Amino acid sequence: ARYHPYASQSIRNSSRGNIPSRNEVLEAAASPENRQDIETVSTLRETISEMNEQTLRQVLIRAVEAEPDLMKSFIEGSRQDSNPSSEIAWCSCGRCQAFDDPRMNLCCCQSLCITSKPEFRNLCLRHDVLEIANILNWSYRTNLEPSFAQSTFRNQAYRNFVLWQHSTLGAGRRVPVPSCVCVAIRRRFPQANGQYMGYHSANSDSE
Repeated sequence: ARYHPYASQSIRNSSRGNIPSRNEVLEAAASPENRQDIETVSTLRETISEMNEQTLRQVLIRAVEAEPDLMKSFIEGSRQDSNPSSEIAWCSCGRCQAFDDPRMNLCCCQSLCITSKPEFRNLCLRHDVLEIANILNWSYRTNLEPSFAQSTFRNQAYRNFVLWQHSTLGAGRRVPVPSCVCVAIRRRFPQANGQYMGYHSANSDSE
């Protein structure tokens, strides 16, 4: 499914009577593409299993050169997977970090972390996607030239994630994002001094 349990009751994921949720509609519309993706993945798995180590390294290097941002998230994710945060009682995905603010100690509740999903990487970690969303957001909110500071990209990544999982919340309403999501976004767009503002409930940016 496109959504994860922590957002299962959101507007975007809630059915109303016989009317399917927005994500159910999208899931049905994407079904043919999903089937094709499954077939493609199966074929590629077979091809990869037949490659020797040298060929695999060459293919991986070409993939990094073609999509550095995307491959960076895969490589960093694989490093973290080797050190899962199983000592955190409330984390089931293995990628969460405990924060001082208990409101931020929220897991995506999946064995395969939501940050592993292609949708997350495309919507929340791609610099070009966030730049366009940032320009639109700034032009709508302030009619000023947009900022391209790291904090701005983090905030836009959080907005994209919430929009993806919850749809629009309405003025003055906010929800915390899972810890694993926060960690992934901060790793992609770090603050030079390592200081972050954390979650704010309303009327202010979170970073």
